[in-house]
Amino acid sequence: MTKHFATAGVTTTARVLVSAATATLPSGQVRERYRLEHLGELSVLPAHDQTHYAVGALASSWSLRRALLQDRDMTSTPTRSSKPLLCRLNLHHRWHKEHNPAGESYRRCRLCGKDDPGDPPRGTPKHPMPYAM
Repeated sequence: MTKHFATAGVTTTARVLVSAATATLPSGQVRERYRLEHLGELSVLPAHDQTHYAVGALASSWSLRRALLQDRDMTSTPTRSSKPLLCRLNLHHRWHKEHNPAGESYRRCRLCGKDDPGDPPRGTPKHPMPYAM
């Protein structure tokens, strides 16, 4: 697509908005490709719809920039938490006994690795407001 063909029939307002939208993109071939693509889309639209399209391109330009710049390796992005749901909610742990370097024993969750804080002192209610209804 040539530069002259892409701008045929495009209003000045739409052309300025598309230039502003593509100015946020990484420089070089990527920016020029998207500019020509937008101008090509605008050239087939009626004049009264071109401004609406160009404003939409400008509004989404930062999202497009982020998508173009982000790392493409999806295998390095974790897709779920490493802790099980019940551990994250602190509702259920699978405690097992371990020993510290001094030889003292303590309990640690097999699934998430959280150390057991131990039982509360005697006389302390298990619920912070035991008599609340």
